[in-house]
Amino acid sequence: MTRASRRWLFAAVALLALVAVLIAWRAIQTERGIDAAEPVATTTPLAEQGLQGGTLVSPSNTLGAPVPEPATDDHADGSPIDPWWRRVPPVAGDLVPIAPIDGIASADDRSASGHVRIARAGEHLLVRITDLRVASSDTELPGVRVVLSEGTVVGARPGLWTGHEDDDDLGTIPSDVGTITFDLESPRGIPDPVRSLVLLDPDSGAVLGGAALLPTD
Repeated sequence: MTRASRRWLFAAVALLALVAVLIAWRAIQTERGIDAAEPVATTTPLAEQGLQGGTLVSPSNTLGAPVPEPATDDHADGSPIDPWWRRVPPVAGDLVPIAPIDGIASADDRSASGHVRIARAGEHLLVRITDLRVASSDTELPGVRVVLSEGTVVGARPGLWTGHEDDDDLGTIPSDVGTITFDLESPRGIPDPVRSLVLLDPDSGAVLGGAALLPTD
């Protein structure tokens, strides 16, 4: 074989090797492209079709696991907001005489004084009246009715009370009891919010006194 023939043979072999390398490289790139196009399986739920178009998906974290919904302490009526008796107490206020207004009778010759404090103890609400004094100029009043009210008491000696239809009657107590505590367990039926405590004549319904309840220590 001549020198020229050898050169042509070497050139042909080199060309064939180059072509083989190019074919192999192209095949590898094609396989990589197919792998990249395939979806990766995760634990994230598939999107659900919305009623008005678009998609609805469940929240998930970066690992694909569903995000838990925040816990809520529901109100008795389904509201996620805690009721007044869980959020606000302790509250307190002083009993003052109440002036008569339209629709609310007042005992002109009788009045009540004392101090009111409402505090929460676990699942109990403690309504405490201390130093209770009921003054009467004509007849003795053996008992008074205690009411928690959503209505407000404003002013002092005499004050004004705006009654409310959702008031909660705690019961009748002796007018000379001095100090008494009502222990209400899981008090779902009380007004929300409770803005005042009022004392009424059990017979006539006349208002003897009321206390505006404000947050305290």
